[in-house]
Amino acid sequence: MHRIFVFCLSPALLLVWSALVFQACSSKADAPLLEGKLDVTEPTEVAIVYDHEGDNYVEELTTDSTGAFTYNPELAGEEADLIVYVGQDLYGAYVRKGSTVRMDIRGTEATFTGDHADRCVFNNVLYHAFSPWAFKPTPDHPFDLAEWTAKLEQGRTETGKAIDAIGDAEARARYQCLADAVCKYYLLQTLSLDQMMNQADHATQVDSLVASIDPNADESRLSGLINYWYNDSELHRTAGSTPDLTSYFIGQIHAIDSVLTNEGNKKSLTNTLCNLFFMYQPSDSAITVFRQGIAPQLAKAPRIVQNIEQMLAERSKQIKDSDALPSDPILIARDGSRTTLSEVIRGKVAYIDFWATWCAPCCREIPYFEKVWQQYKDNDQIVFVSVSQDDNAKAWEKKMDADHPQWPNYIFDKITGRQFLEAMGINAIPRFIIVGRDGRIISVDAVRPSDKEVVAALDAALAR
Repeated sequence: MHRIFVFCLSPALLLVWSALVFQACSSKADAPLLEGKLDVTEPTEVAIVYDHEGDNYVEELTTDSTGAFTYNPELAGEEADLIVYVGQDLYGAYVRKGSTVRMDIRGTEATFTGDHADRCVFNNVLYHAFSPWAFKPTPDHPFDLAEWTAKLEQGRTETGKAIDAIGDAEARARYQCLADAVCKYYLLQTLSLDQMMNQADHATQVDSLVASIDPNADESRLSGLINYWYNDSELHRTAGSTPDLTSYFIGQIHAIDSVLTNEGNKKSLTNTLCNLFFMYQPSDSAITVFRQGIAPQLAKAPRIVQNIEQMLAERSKQIKDSDALPSDPILIARDGSRTTLSEVIRGKVAYIDFWATWCAPCCREIPYFEKVWQQYKDNDQIVFVSVSQDDNAKAWEKKMDADHPQWPNYIFDKITGRQFLEAMGINAIPRFIIVGRDGRIISVDAVRPSDKEVVAALDAALAR
């Protein structure tokens, strides 16, 4: 039996960024849905995401140099609860066709003017209070059950106040269900962390919480609880011989279709399982069988078909060993000076670490990276480079000031760094690559410095 663990991708984990605004608002039909303003002095990337019946709609924007931007897509429905992300900071808003809202973010605070400000405030409180970064242990901020529990209660209190301020009774009831589901999601995460890190026994409480999830409720999808339900369901059980992965995923999607009645929740889980299937790097023939096997489900989910087509297109363009680097991102040093990746590695073999301060596995590799660097530091034919993809530059600067690494360390320029990571297909870290003297990639997914084969891999690169 294959058991596929689907880790919740609640809306809070989606890449979204921040919208903002400045003056009073009109409801003219030609007015934009959302006008935004960030407290920045240079163009800044913004992304906005909303769910409509199980489909996620994402729009990436770039502000002007004053931080202003406009969000005015053709909504899939009449209204949308928006999740907004600036760097690692989560915010929320609400828009409705024929209305305009203005959102102004300064620091961690967001203010709203215009139509439906009460609903905007609720969404902002919800996704700000329950940001995944607030509940994510890091080496500098280890897990503490009492602290995480206090955060949960504080978030529950803040969202409760925001719900009480909503004028429409139907909206209040809907948002109360959503707030309760998000609280339950983070409580399950907190209990799971305590079990993993402290070997605490929360099995009875976790089982009770999961058993209370309604798999057909919209809030179960919007909060991420639907994935907890799926992981605990009987759908993973297979009779007879263990099927191959393609057959397994086809069977899972058919089972979801037969068990659930909420079409949006069906689409959400189906899309997640499609993404997992492609993570196993299936062959072209397996993909053909898979698509044929779930044709009835795909017929009802055109956006999932689009997603599959996009994955196939990206697969055909995937960077491979011997390819040139797809772009030349700008790198920023601790002293603020700027260079490019090609300048740093030109003419040398390069062992490059892509990491972030919030990534615990990344930080565990740093001492091993230093040990390997020590072995080669007098060899002028090889350079070791660490590049952080932190959105929070201050967190990276703090780490640099504490560790004082002796090899080149940089943080990505946000725009060119994102473009490089997307072109490389780097969607999980830590990730190491080895580049040859000619600038071509020797290993697009190189061994980690903790791997006993790392020296052999670097020696082979130097011998080329």
